[in-house]
Amino acid sequence: MRQIAWIAWRALANAQRFLIFAICFFLILFITIEVIMRYLIHYPGMEVEEIATLIAFWFYFIGASYGAYNRTHIKAEMMHLVFKTPRKLALSRAIATFLTLALAGVMVYWGYLYFIWGITKGERSRILQIPMVFSQISIFLSASLMFFYFLAELIDRLRQAAGKNPIFLQEDESQ
Repeated sequence: MRQIAWIAWRALANAQRFLIFAICFFLILFITIEVIMRYLIHYPGMEVEEIATLIAFWFYFIGASYGAYNRTHIKAEMMHLVFKTPRKLALSRAIATFLTLALAGVMVYWGYLYFIWGITKGERSRILQIPMVFSQISIFLSASLMFFYFLAELIDRLRQAAGKNPIFLQEDESQ
């Protein structure tokens, strides 16, 4: 059972990596097309810019959730200067992770409300009339993934504070 969970954990991360790569590829493609249209053909190409903006939502938010997965999200940590024992340091990190988890929970709630609002309002993009909910759902989905990853990190930090090995960290990440 644990091996199946680990495979699902890695498959989710691989899906996010693939999505980030695909979006990055399409963003580069769309921006290149826009530059060609604007400066060589002298056509403003607002349609291309609109599509690039909508998929950029996915790039930003899936990138943020992937940062939460591999624990490279932005953080300012100086607790290692205060706490010298590994267990106390792990406990202070667990508290910080709990606060991050709580904030991610708020983000999930707001993302959900924004997603529902997008469905009920039926907002559309200006030029191509693409439903904005396609980009708005990226906020809710990514916030949910971040919440999940911060919960996994909290479990690891609490296990480390108890003197046990983490579950979700690789060996080289446990410092």
